[in-house]
Amino acid sequence: MTGDVLPEIDLDACTGCGDCLPACPTGALALVDGKARVARPDRCEYDGRCEPACPEGAISLPYVIVLA
Repeated sequence: MTGDVLPEIDLDACTGCGDCLPACPTGALALVDGKARVARPDRCEYDGRCEPACPEGAISLPYVIVLA
């Protein structure tokens, strides 16, 4: 992943179910203290698979708009 844009995880909404972990093909996500976290940000490819995998809607993907 290039840049500083990463999936945002609402820790209040996250139940720690872990459904997002297998959705992440690079293993960037992990459960830390019972909540999903981007534990390995250097591995994140920001492909968006984690967002729909979360049944609680706790993961959102902020998008950066680049004007050329």
